[in-house]
Amino acid sequence: MKKQLFSFALLLSLGASFGSSSFAATTAAVGQEQRQDRDHDKDKDHRHGKGERGAQFQQRRIEAMTKELGLSSKQKSKVEKIFQEQQQQMQALRSRSGNDRSQLRAEAKRIHESTDKKLKDALSKKQYAQLEAKRQERQRQMFDRQNNQRGNDRRDFGRRS
Repeated sequence: MKKQLFSFALLLSLGASFGSSSFAATTAAVGQEQRQDRDHDKDKDHRHGKGERGAQFQQRRIEAMTKELGLSSKQKSKVEKIFQEQQQQMQALRSRSGNDRSQLRAEAKRIHESTDKKLKDALSKKQYAQLEAKRQERQRQMFDRQNNQRGNDRRDFGRRS
């Protein structure tokens, strides 16, 4: 009888131990997913100019352009207005649902081209050339990061095999 009671107690403790570790792992995984979703939403809000973080991003963007390109106060206010219009147009575009992705992409491209034309009109030729050089540099850096990441992924994959 003592052996049976001891065995039963051992089984209960093992079951409880396994159950709690499984529960803890599940809880940790759910918590991590929620954090990733929250962080993704914050990043998305930041990129799309939503909320306070988006406004701060826009302000930093304009301040950086003012400093880097030497914008006058008149040019700065024009650039602010141009970016506000672009932001409103992009938000309106994002709010439309049911449209074809390629159609949305084409509309976004049109908005960016329109914004670029307005910037070209607001800036001097020298300032616009500096802006284009900065854009190309950012694109090159992004391309390099993507290629480095792809290269690292391939090397990691090769190690796992």
